[in-house]
Amino acid sequence: MHEHAIALDGGSLMSEILIYNVTMPEILLRTKLSVPPLRASMIPRPHLIERLSHGLKLGHKLTLISAPAGFGKTTLVCEWVGNLRLDTAKESQINNRIAWLSLDEDDNDPTRFLAYFITALKQVEGIETTFGDAALSMLRASQPPPTNVILSSLINEVSDIPDRIVLVLDDYHSIESASVDDAHTFLLEHLPPQMHLVIATRDDPNLNIPRLRGRDQLTELRAADLRFTSAEAAEFLNHVMGLDLSANDISTLETRTEGWIAGLQLAAISIQGHKDSTSLIKSFTGSHRFVLDYLIEEVLSQQTESVQTFLLQTSILNRLSASLCDAITGQDNGQETLEVLERANLFVIPLDNERQWYRYHHLFADSLRQRLQSTQPEQLPDLHRRASAWYEQNGFIDEAIEHALHGKDFEQAAHLIEEQVDAISEHTRFLRWLDALPVKVILSKPHLCIFHARHLFTSGKMDEAEERLQAAEQTLDLCYDPATGNSLIELDPLSGSDRIKIQGRVAAIRAFLAVYRGDAQETIDYARQALDYLPKQDLTWRSVAALPLGDAYMFKGDIAAAYDTRLEALEMSEKSGHPFMILISNGRLAWTLRQQGKLKQVIHLCEQQMQYADECGISQTLVAGWLEAQWAEALAELDDLDRAVQKAKKGIRSIGSISENLAAFGWSNLYLVKILFSKGDMAGAKEVIQAMENIVRDYDMHRSISLQISAWRARIGLEENELEAASKWVEELRTDASGKLPFLSEIECIVLARTLIAQENVGEATELLRQLLVTAKAGEHTSRTIKILILQALALQAGGDTDQAITALEKALTLAKPAGFIRIFVDEGPAMARLLYDALARGIAPDYVRRLLAAFPLGEPEQATATKSKVDQSELIEPLSDREIEVLQLIAEGLTNPEISLRLCVSLNTVKTHTRNIYAKLGVHTRTQAVARGRALGIIRSV
Repeated sequence: MHEHAIALDGGSLMSEILIYNVTMPEILLRTKLSVPPLRASMIPRPHLIERLSHGLKLGHKLTLISAPAGFGKTTLVCEWVGNLRLDTAKESQINNRIAWLSLDEDDNDPTRFLAYFITALKQVEGIETTFGDAALSMLRASQPPPTNVILSSLINEVSDIPDRIVLVLDDYHSIESASVDDAHTFLLEHLPPQMHLVIATRDDPNLNIPRLRGRDQLTELRAADLRFTSAEAAEFLNHVMGLDLSANDISTLETRTEGWIAGLQLAAISIQGHKDSTSLIKSFTGSHRFVLDYLIEEVLSQQTESVQTFLLQTSILNRLSASLCDAITGQDNGQETLEVLERANLFVIPLDNERQWYRYHHLFADSLRQRLQSTQPEQLPDLHRRASAWYEQNGFIDEAIEHALHGKDFEQAAHLIEEQVDAISEHTRFLRWLDALPVKVILSKPHLCIFHARHLFTSGKMDEAEERLQAAEQTLDLCYDPATGNSLIELDPLSGSDRIKIQGRVAAIRAFLAVYRGDAQETIDYARQALDYLPKQDLTWRSVAALPLGDAYMFKGDIAAAYDTRLEALEMSEKSGHPFMILISNGRLAWTLRQQGKLKQVIHLCEQQMQYADECGISQTLVAGWLEAQWAEALAELDDLDRAVQKAKKGIRSIGSISENLAAFGWSNLYLVKILFSKGDMAGAKEVIQAMENIVRDYDMHRSISLQISAWRARIGLEENELEAASKWVEELRTDASGKLPFLSEIECIVLARTLIAQENVGEATELLRQLLVTAKAGEHTSRTIKILILQALALQAGGDTDQAITALEKALTLAKPAGFIRIFVDEGPAMARLLYDALARGIAPDYVRRLLAAFPLGEPEQATATKSKVDQSELIEPLSDREIEVLQLIAEGLTNPEISLRLCVSLNTVKTHTRNIYAKLGVHTRTQAVARGRALGIIRSV
């Protein structure tokens, strides 16, 4: 075995956990947070308003208004909240405060949704200016905590507000994200009594509506409730739309449209241009979809050519302003046209009281887009490019990118994304943009290649990450001539400083790839290259680049050098002020301290950093979760097993999604396996292992993690006397004809040595442990040294050399005692307990040994069997069993019943049962009589 053929546990964690610059969006659209103004000519609907208000009085948690497009959902809610505000103005007993959020497809990104959600509540009239600041602070963190943590902070603040807050979420059908649905489920389950949620949607949300209905916590209105009655239809058609229809025509039209408000409005607009309204009404047939198509055609045909062109061209926009419309149409009459359309009731809805921003009715906009796509598809790319240019000029970069992508202007989109890459507002959105770009375009942009490589790497897609890095390097070579400093091609020429920065970031990621491969020297070379290239002010990336050096020294077995290097990385992280990187650096330090055997320092550091994470609002992030799992593992070693299990599971929950956090998820679950093993919960440990094995099949998990999973499977097999499975695992490790073992981690070597001992291959086990001990001592790897010495003692004991076994054990005890190691001994089972009793009999570290013996379980293990007696018991009617002879011998040695139970790893009741049986078979009544009778018969030896 080569000297450095031992992998560090968790050595690739930083390789797979790079920073995500996830922050709150820089620009929030104010119009999404404003209650749309009501038309003066709207139809009042008092019977529906009364139903909504009654549900509020009953204390219902949720009002759900669910109906297809065009049924007046938003208008009804606007009327209702307007009435609630009037009630407040009249100084009613309850003050109603209104918060409004109009949702769209971009709000499927949890970060973006939360940013708007918090801001909507912050804008509630009369609320404290500091409301929601804690939640926003969490959201702005580099790695925000889970949504439930942020929502809990908001819920607690709402609970302190005396007024009732009615939060309206309009257009909820835009939400398809399970994460956002989960956020609303959590909110509803913990909604304080003074808060009420209103959802207007075309489709029922995934919020367990039946349960809310069954608990009488729901007010709901459906399409059947929202349809215009005959009286409302008559009022709308003749008074609002200015028609003069007969009762019969109104009835026919109301029947044909089934009270569908949008259909009635489209019909009214169509009728306004016809003298024979009765004939036109009779021609309306078919479903809403066919009626819609017909009416849209009728409506458009009545407009001037310029208005038709305006409607079709601007239909690509979610929101409209005069300036934006002018940029799209190439005209200068945007404001005038919008006002004309509004006055004509042509499905144009103002979004603010100043009439600066509008939107089309969703149904109308969808139909216009379909018509534009079918009649003038060649215009779409140019229209989207014009929109993208306007948004870019006005600082709405996200929207500029979206329209560039819709317009297939991928070069422009890539350019905009690359300019924002260091301050991307939403990680999910960024990845969606990258997915929308052709790979060819990404490969031509070095910055995009680097960030895409980072994401691919943390997701376990090593080959694709390597491809992106190679592309970034190739692009650098093509763009820049180092001899002249000139650009060689027209492809986004790079400045010298930009080129060097890119080289530094590429080298930083390559250092992590080298860690993943276990190549220490390559890791060092790339990390140093990154630090040489990266600008001094780029502290975040410099701290990222510094961390792999510690991993490299771990590969070399030099714990002291690894600690010093990781300390330097921490100092750099602290200078950068990046909380996420500070946690990562401290996590690496904690891991190094664990290898140095400094258990109490590990616990202190983890506790300190979790407090820091709480202060920063990032205590539920993946790195904090990994710290919690490390804390748990150290607690378990000190035999605080119940607390360890609790913390390990909490840490794993904090890590969350596996697909983006493979390393943190993998190592933390391995810590949990170890803790469950120590606790004796083999079923639980195997369940975690099985889940991890399933994950390994689906993800490119780091080799060290996957091997340790297999090693733990074999270790548990040994514990359950399944030697064949463990032996098979050992044979699979022998991958070449030379018989040399491959690159192994500590747990693999330990399991291998233990398996060899169980196979009675003591010589090979002893040689393996000798080599491991040399490497562990040279690297000052205290924890590993203790473990190896323990196994040496067990191997020597199995080989019959008790004196040498005690010598090895004494060395292990000397190293372990200052830190208070416990489970490292106890987890070795009865054989170790017997060795410790021998050490106690020889006066070796008596206080510490007694503490270790007290930690052994009292249950009688299956594998604990005594040596068969060869003495003659013919004088006894019933002979003593082997175990009873063993108990009698310990009685003769003067051990008390509790001491015998510890020595034999059996319960106290079991010892008492054996003692009673001994008395009965020997025909005695006391311990002294039993010992004397046993010696007289030659059953036990004299001491």
